[in-house]
Amino acid sequence: MGVRLRALQSELPKGLITLGGVSLVPRSIELLLAEGVTDLVLVTGWRAEAYEKFLAAHFPRVRCVHNPDFATTGSMHSLYLAREAGIAGDFLLLESDLLYEPRALRELRAAPRGDYVLLSGTTGQGDEVFAYARDGRLAALSKQRRADEPAAGEFTGIGRVTADFFTKLCTHFEARGTLAAGNYHYDDAFTALAATHPIQLLTIEDLVWCEIDDPAHHARALQRVLPQLSKISHDGAA
Repeated sequence: MGVRLRALQSELPKGLITLGGVSLVPRSIELLLAEGVTDLVLVTGWRAEAYEKFLAAHFPRVRCVHNPDFATTGSMHSLYLAREAGIAGDFLLLESDLLYEPRALRELRAAPRGDYVLLSGTTGQGDEVFAYARDGRLAALSKQRRADEPAAGEFTGIGRVTADFFTKLCTHFEARGTLAAGNYHYDDAFTALAATHPIQLLTIEDLVWCEIDDPAHHARALQRVLPQLSKISHDGAA
């Protein structure tokens, strides 16, 4: 619901807030289209009508699926509802509140077929999700930093999911009772299934990216991340 950003975003869902002339979800859509990804599904929650109006005007081919229980459920429920769009193959999974380099998508798409979480090095942005590894694969995603084990990296909120793993995620969620599962997130489900399903780690140590969950994130994005992304874009076009 973007409650922590409400003072900045007013009545817009956080994927449509604009900072430095950049709007988050539209930028992701443009990057995906530039990578040749044309079948796009957006799962909406709070202020779904704002997304629907924007997409109808600018990206009419993007399909929307609505989570009417957005206030009481977590991201795994939203991912589960994406089934309604008839997703049949492998897909990229992105959160709505991200700024990131285009190479995040390029490298994920170029990797051998499989299930992946995209990691970066240390960002220090706060509210990080740390990835822990076992035998070179994902063991857990957690916001709790472990004192006795180094993290493999920070989870960027971007991944790649095979059709087989998506089925396993949905089956796992159904077994928990879906709506009865409450505030259950897809990274919780990744952690729960990691022991029996191989999830690869794709690390871009120096990836420039951020999430925007609160005013501190918003300020950091304006002051540090957007200038870095602008320089990367300019250097790439030069």
